[in-house]
Amino acid sequence: MNNINIISEDFNFSNKKFWLNFIALSFPTALDRETDMSLSEIIEENTSTDIEWWDNFTGYYDGILDESDGYIDNPKTFTYNLTSTQILKIEFHPCDIVYYINNNQIGCTGGEYSIFIFPFADLFKYTQDHIDDRIFLLLLPLTVIHKQDVLYAAKKIYHILCFFFDKTICNQLTNSILYGLMEEE
Repeated sequence: MNNINIISEDFNFSNKKFWLNFIALSFPTALDRETDMSLSEIIEENTSTDIEWWDNFTGYYDGILDESDGYIDNPKTFTYNLTSTQILKIEFHPCDIVYYINNNQIGCTGGEYSIFIFPFADLFKYTQDHIDDRIFLLLLPLTVIHKQDVLYAAKKIYHILCFFFDKTICNQLTNSILYGLMEEE
């Protein structure tokens, strides 16, 4: 498989087309408990995403689901050294985002999502040395947030969402993401 490699600069926060779509599509369990709206519905109602751009980025075309369940042979791929021994690889398929560490699949956010991979607190093992909010946001869909981390998680998520969304909806988006990633009691 010859993946198309994406460099870190492609994920600058100035690339709002990427981040708006990523956020809208990467949190399958995010829900606003008051309105019963999914994260993507909230975003769609309050801002515009460029789905045509996302379709081009991921290689989506009509019939992809029938032909290959939404996966392509050569997805755009982002690779990043999380630690000296762990290499993160993220593949962006038309209907799924698939995560690997050292070429072992650890999770995905598509229709048959596999999230809740590691505790929110562990996310800082991968971002503390460089404090890279892009890596934080790319990995956030795979975390489970424990009660003791809720306040810090809310603050961090809200801060990042303010780069992309009007502040009037950032609380709603933050609370929806928190609800979707919270540890079940």
